[in-house]
Amino acid sequence: MKKITTIIVALVVMLAPVMASDRGVYDDDRHIHYSELPAQAQAFVKQYFATERVQYVTLDKGVVSDEYKVVFESGKKLEFDGAGNWVEVDCRNEAVPAAIIPKQIATYVAQHHHNHTIVELKRERHEWEAKLSNGRELTFDKRGKLVDVDD
Repeated sequence: MKKITTIIVALVVMLAPVMASDRGVYDDDRHIHYSELPAQAQAFVKQYFATERVQYVTLDKGVVSDEYKVVFESGKKLEFDGAGNWVEVDCRNEAVPAAIIPKQIATYVAQHHHNHTIVELKRERHEWEAKLSNGRELTFDKRGKLVDVDD
């Protein structure tokens, strides 16, 4: 009986952080002032979204890294890593700034989806995800080669 009680206590102690994180106890997503964004993120906003008005900025303190999110009054959203590098650009129904789209991806979309624009672009460690104005989602490898299409 003592062995079962010890096992149950150990399980509860091990699962408590997991259960707490599901309830948001460890969720440190908080609003911050725009000036608290890393300089690189501020420069990106100034260069590509100068006419947008910032609605709010959040900082998500993660265990591994921090993430910033900028939401504009128009509904457009930007996400940055802890160093201020952009990770995701969501322009809703408008085209993502052409200057941030890798040439290979822009060329592919122009050739194969010429009636549509990229309205959302996300870069991950080993791939890029582009959402088109028709709702189709394209996944590219780091070299810009198409690897998946999701309708």
